[in-house]
Amino acid sequence: MSFSLNIPGYPKSNDTVKYFFRLCLSDLKLHIKSHLIEINTRESIEICDAAGDFFLAAIERHTLSLKEIKQICEDFEERHPIGRFLDVDLNDLLGNTVSSGKSKMCFYCKVQPAIDCRRNNAHDPELLRTYMFGEMTNFCRSRKESQISKRISTFALRAILTEISITPKPGLVDKFSNGSHKDMDFLTFINSSAAISVWFQELVRAGLSFREDDLTKALPVIRNIGLQMEAAMFEGTGNVNTQKGIIFLMGLSLFATGKLYQKSDLFESVKFRCIIRDICQNLVRKELNVDFGQRGSHGEIVFRKYGFSGARGEAESGFETVFEKGLPMLAGIVELNDESLINCFLAIASTNNDTNILYRGGMEDLDTFQKLCKVALDNYTEENYASIGDFCRRRNISPGGSADLLAVSIFLYLVINQIIK
Repeated sequence: MSFSLNIPGYPKSNDTVKYFFRLCLSDLKLHIKSHLIEINTRESIEICDAAGDFFLAAIERHTLSLKEIKQICEDFEERHPIGRFLDVDLNDLLGNTVSSGKSKMCFYCKVQPAIDCRRNNAHDPELLRTYMFGEMTNFCRSRKESQISKRISTFALRAILTEISITPKPGLVDKFSNGSHKDMDFLTFINSSAAISVWFQELVRAGLSFREDDLTKALPVIRNIGLQMEAAMFEGTGNVNTQKGIIFLMGLSLFATGKLYQKSDLFESVKFRCIIRDICQNLVRKELNVDFGQRGSHGEIVFRKYGFSGARGEAESGFETVFEKGLPMLAGIVELNDESLINCFLAIASTNNDTNILYRGGMEDLDTFQKLCKVALDNYTEENYASIGDFCRRRNISPGGSADLLAVSIFLYLVINQIIK
């Protein structure tokens, strides 16, 4: 089996063509393998130079006939978005070409058979090359965006599930306790996470494709997707609010990461924070510093009563708590575990003015909670850490805001380190 590209003129390869060729070759190998056909990759030949990119390999003995294998190869060409640029050939043991006898249409005019256009010189070779390279560039860009969105989405779901799984956590749902909650447990969070995760790729793609200079215009885009996530969350949990805060914070994080990767293959913390700040300019003034009367969300009620801005303020600051308290605790950590993540949580919770605690308790509860976290952070013992959980149970408070910031810290740790396991 051989694989090459139908490129007129010379040279037949450049950086775009090489990248396109490698992507399509990888797709072809998977397509062949999915039909239980094995290629002898140990003795394969792959050449990439100005004369064209080329792959040649022997197919192991198989129960299918050569005609059937040839049809499988042609199926690959026909189903590929720009398969007319691809040429997959099959030869028998004597070197004879196995042909299906089908005539392929010209990829440019799509009116006449390709062989007729070639014989009649129907199209200017340079026009053909310009058209092909443009289509290849678009295909490569789309594939790259797909790979980025999948990879980043995986980090987001992993971060959320990791935070949920940390055990024990004071006042919060973990694997063995409902904390200070009566309407949710570990499985409720699993169901909720599964329900919202299907939108993660869409958020990254929205960032990758956003072209407006005014990043505040991105907020309605993120909010639109977030509202769909909320609806899915409530449906998956029987109308229990498990993750409204993380939907907002992780939604911003996914969009901003996509926006950052629009022009760079590297994650840069400073630029990421600038994107978050630009999206959330004056967010507290616009959404919290207004008169809602008696109505409003928990965050709005806490802001009116205590002046703390919660998740909106954190976003407007460019995730100050995450970058100054959370991530430094994970610096140099090779593998995340409960110990390192609990320390990260304590660093966040000891300074975060958690609106969840303020709503369910008050300033005195928040002050005591922060002091207990600081003691456990400075001198970690099981007794010091357990005292935080005991206090949360007595006061029926839950540091959900700090848990959300921990999840964002884990997400950014994974993105920065590009950890895949």
